[in-house]
Amino acid sequence: MAYVVSGVEGCDHLGIRRARSVGERPARAEPSGEGGAALALRDLGLRPAYRSGRDMLLDDFYVPCLQEAVLYDRAVGYFSSTLYHVVALAFSDFVRRDGRMRLICSPALAPEDFATMKEADEIGRYAQSTIRADLQMLLTRPEAVPATRLLATLIANEIIDVRIAFTDNPSGIFHDKLGIFEDTEGKRVSFVGSANETWRAWGLNHESFEVFCSWKNEPELLRTRDHVDNFRRLWRSQEPGVRISHLDQVTREQLVAIADDDLDHAINAVRSHQLSRRAQPTGRPLMDHQRLVLEDWEAKGHHGIVNFATGAGKTLTAIAGVKRWTSGGGATVILTPGRDLHAQWIREIEMELPDAQILPAGAGSDKADWQRLLPIFSAPGNSAEHRRVVVTTNHTFASDDFQRRLKSGDHLLIVADEMHRAGSPRVLNVLEQTMCGATLGLSATFRRQFDEDGTNRLMDFFGPVLMPVIGLAEALMLGLLVPYDYRLHELRLDDDEIEQYENLTKRIGQMVSQGASVNDASSPLQMLLIRRARILKQARGKVPMAADILQREYQDGDRWLVYCDDVKQMKALTKECLAAGLPALEFYSEMTSGRDEVIRSLGKYGGIVIAIRCLDEGIDIPVTDHALILASSTVEREYIQRRGRVLRQAPGTNKVSAEVHDLMLVDQIGGALTKSEAVRALEFVRLARNSAARERLKVIVSLSQDPVTLPDWIDYEEESD
Repeated sequence: MAYVVSGVEGCDHLGIRRARSVGERPARAEPSGEGGAALALRDLGLRPAYRSGRDMLLDDFYVPCLQEAVLYDRAVGYFSSTLYHVVALAFSDFVRRDGRMRLICSPALAPEDFATMKEADEIGRYAQSTIRADLQMLLTRPEAVPATRLLATLIANEIIDVRIAFTDNPSGIFHDKLGIFEDTEGKRVSFVGSANETWRAWGLNHESFEVFCSWKNEPELLRTRDHVDNFRRLWRSQEPGVRISHLDQVTREQLVAIADDDLDHAINAVRSHQLSRRAQPTGRPLMDHQRLVLEDWEAKGHHGIVNFATGAGKTLTAIAGVKRWTSGGGATVILTPGRDLHAQWIREIEMELPDAQILPAGAGSDKADWQRLLPIFSAPGNSAEHRRVVVTTNHTFASDDFQRRLKSGDHLLIVADEMHRAGSPRVLNVLEQTMCGATLGLSATFRRQFDEDGTNRLMDFFGPVLMPVIGLAEALMLGLLVPYDYRLHELRLDDDEIEQYENLTKRIGQMVSQGASVNDASSPLQMLLIRRARILKQARGKVPMAADILQREYQDGDRWLVYCDDVKQMKALTKECLAAGLPALEFYSEMTSGRDEVIRSLGKYGGIVIAIRCLDEGIDIPVTDHALILASSTVEREYIQRRGRVLRQAPGTNKVSAEVHDLMLVDQIGGALTKSEAVRALEFVRLARNSAARERLKVIVSLSQDPVTLPDWIDYEEESD
């Protein structure tokens, strides 16, 4: 059971109590997974410390630990119910594993309250009356009811227990920052640092904390034991200078009364509330994370990188930055990687800045026009009434024609969408030679895989990663993306394909043992790697399996996006779908016409769009509610963006969740055929809401034997348009 009180730092405070004896711990669940041990805290590869800006605190630490823990103890100054919008994702598995949480936090009392009350009993009575009043207030606010009811339901189900801490010092508050996760094996992870148990702390603030793992060495074992003892003393009100109070029975009865009879219903109510709230037309004002990242951009001299997950609003944030910069007289040039995003940016600017004059350059626009107007549009002298914005492609920006006419200088802002694409040698060299006064890089995955030098040069040009960073966990928790289920489909290579794959693997191993380099793109070794990768991407069983999935799963009105490896595979699957009476449409970069019509048809009527890589980056198709992946390279950015496409919200539709179907090759004993596919599947299942997929994947991983001595990330990646 929970209550929420508006108060210090703009955060909510919670105080609850459940009927369980002090110090009682839930029974440990047995490790799950057939044929292999379940993952545990020790399998997470945790680092000794985490810091905002360098790490995504939710994605990298909080969610992984919560997903493997069955016990969570937390002592903090402040607690916020907004953090528990993640219940519907990571915390839901914790709940279904019979996970239990104990929380100690401060009450919402001002220092003057303590000053007027000398006796502990009097303070306690005052705190209880404050809690009851604030609870009643929250239940009159429609936007607060779902989260309040959810937390009430958690306590009614004996999942969470919160107690209130007071200090003996009238002018002070309880402000510890200790957390302890424990898994089914009894392994513990403890952490101490600056973060409260609030969404603002884990998702927006700049925070840091140290981490200790009980299995690493004797000092860390002793440290975690000391943290457990400290929490136990606090919980039992045995810590000098601190008093621990339960909520009284009246408050408990209030919370039981508003609890939901069905925990799943309470979780879904929070999801639905978040989605409906985000879907309401609001004139697209900036949300907190967008406003805060722009404030950080300005504080850093108008330089930096917006690192938001797909769907978290990078484009709207950047347009707000353009508005601020041009209102002060500056000029703006926006770089896009291809034609589709070029057109999408123009539409977005027209919507958000209807009075702006936009100069398209490249992407099929009239070359004579932009050559003539570029010196005017890139010169200083903008204002709210005379705002000019140049939208170009990376290719055109790097051309001599563009650079000769560009008016560079301190007045110029350069914005790069999908900024990793601007890290190609040709574009990056030109960027580094361009004088400008402001930069703004945008990407969900800004690091260039296998190109550390290119990534570092991009960061030198665009600036530091801006705060806050919004990863997938944060975006799901904020309701910016819809929750999803992950459906894993296993298939095997045919006998002749296995023979070809093994022969190529043997030849690759021989060449490596003879000193062949994996870094030479034109070497015989690289050609063998490409041939072997194509066997996996073009596995004969993929098209029939995909067609069978679509025939079984597709329902009228569904909107599916299917990713194929190449045009040949796409056309083969389209043929099978049409023969089965399924409404299949093709989408690929070489289409001479009809691309926009395909997307409009999908939104209006539903159906199945079968595509290749031209939809990977940035294209806004939020209506899709199902994804099916036949082939994917080992490039992390690609499969993360593919998932993001289908998780986007779609205001005006009934989309409240999504499904990701993934075809995975397994060997003869049921293990992952390649480590790269296992890594992708583990990333997809990490924040999925269905636990069955995770358990099956644990079995697959436990049976896997990596037959390749080379780094498994080496794969063929075609250039996308």
